[in-house]
Amino acid sequence: MHRTFETAPTRRRRALNGRWAFVTDPDDEGLDAEYHESFPADADRIDVPSAWNATSEYYDHEGPAWYRRRFELPAGGPTRIAFGGVCHDATVWVDGEQVAEHYGGYTPFEAVLDLDAGDHDIVVRADNTRDERSIPRPGTDWFPYGGITREVLVESVPEVFVADVEIEYDLDGNAADLSVTADVRNLGESTDVEVTAAVEGAQNAPITGSGEATAEREVTVDAGTTSVPVECELAVDRWSPDDPALYGVRVAVESGEARDERRERVGFRTVAVSDAAVLVNGDPVELRGVNRHEDHPEWGHAQPLRIQEIDLDMITEAGMNTVRTSHYPNHPRFLDLCDERGILAIEEIPYWQFDAERFGREGVLDRGKAMLAEMIARDHAHPAVVAWSVTNECANEEAGVVQATRELAALARERDPNGRPVTLASNNYHSDGDGTDNCLEHVDFVCANAYPGWYAEGEYANVLAAVREDYPDKPVVLSEFGAGAVAGERTRDGAKWSESFQADFLSDAVGTARETEYVAGFTVWQFCDTRTDPRNWATRPKTKNNKGIVDEYRRPKEAYHRVSDMLGGE
Repeated sequence: MHRTFETAPTRRRRALNGRWAFVTDPDDEGLDAEYHESFPADADRIDVPSAWNATSEYYDHEGPAWYRRRFELPAGGPTRIAFGGVCHDATVWVDGEQVAEHYGGYTPFEAVLDLDAGDHDIVVRADNTRDERSIPRPGTDWFPYGGITREVLVESVPEVFVADVEIEYDLDGNAADLSVTADVRNLGESTDVEVTAAVEGAQNAPITGSGEATAEREVTVDAGTTSVPVECELAVDRWSPDDPALYGVRVAVESGEARDERRERVGFRTVAVSDAAVLVNGDPVELRGVNRHEDHPEWGHAQPLRIQEIDLDMITEAGMNTVRTSHYPNHPRFLDLCDERGILAIEEIPYWQFDAERFGREGVLDRGKAMLAEMIARDHAHPAVVAWSVTNECANEEAGVVQATRELAALARERDPNGRPVTLASNNYHSDGDGTDNCLEHVDFVCANAYPGWYAEGEYANVLAAVREDYPDKPVVLSEFGAGAVAGERTRDGAKWSESFQADFLSDAVGTARETEYVAGFTVWQFCDTRTDPRNWATRPKTKNNKGIVDEYRRPKEAYHRVSDMLGGE
């Protein structure tokens, strides 16, 4: 997928971004009508990547829709077709044959085919329907965008190629024991290959210092996928928010005359928790940040690079150092930017307000586990990611939710080779000091969501004290708090929905969080105003969640400047 660095320099690659044929399917008749073989002649045209709900023609469409694109291969052979994200249920056909299915709109999937040179048809059915088994569920406080919202790539690969890379390391001071595991896929017969891993500095300069920066292995790989670990030792500079040192990792497989190379990037650092702090390289780091939806009036989830850069510019200029990717994995390029700028990230999967009944429905927990595993596989090498969040505001007092949380937390620890902390966001503690949460014992630190003074009366100090009483050995992050403000509403000074009310509200909440010794940090709800689910429009001015400290077009509200002043921003 599109990153801020080259990931596959040896492959002939083409992005299928641009105009695709497009038709909605409100009656879900496309499968029976075999659109994958005979696409409707009256189809519209739409951009890929994009969210169809970001267009005026398809603003309110929820359900299946179909895409078609013709592409040419100059040479035949093994071909990888990769999707960065399709919201939310995707089926793919090439030349009339089904080649892939995937559930979940925020993680990648692919198909590897043997194609002849010449023209080929690709058809995609995307379905953003929310129902009793969907993740996200109906009624979320963000919009159910549909579409091919991230890039589509077609690339030629050799018969033996690097399908994936896992990076694991242990640190002792500045000495790193590095293990790079190449998933080598062999489309042919058993063969001997050489696998090489090399580490480069941020400017592509060879690593210097103690130990080796290059290692190789000769192995025999059978048909299918073989995991080949390659290990080396080297001296490194640690990645930190103040000094985000990054290293390139090149992994190559050679079979006869054919060579395939994949590149990744890594920053070496440790993340842990104490009873009152999140520790990066053993040092406490105050998490000062925002929750960020991938949303924009013109692009929806399909944000271009420039919007991602603007968002991070504004976040850092406000003196913040943390982003919670509410409530789903953000584009990997956004995480690349966080790596480069030293911005910390808490990543989450979209289990938003699930109860035991919903978790217990057929396939729901398995779908979420797949999303979690795919997120970790995609993003484990990002040093910016300091925690995995497995749920948000679920019914954590119910036994079925506790069991689901236990399984999700265990899976996160199993899949992450570098042992990040696991968390969840709880809204079970209330502004009167009441509440309990039976799931938090299974995570490493507490993310507490609370809105006293907006949805209910009360004080933030009561919420934080109640959490601490139940979990005195875990640090607390005030992960959601905020107040709505209609951008430009300054005529009713101090009244709800005014910019001044929001600014005063956030000043008090941020002050309370920063003055409480066991609070490791905070993430304001939210960065920008966002479209909400149509089911919520009656209670949301402008059909938006208006708690952004900037509006939907990134124009700052008074709260942005107030919080920035508190944090020593520019």
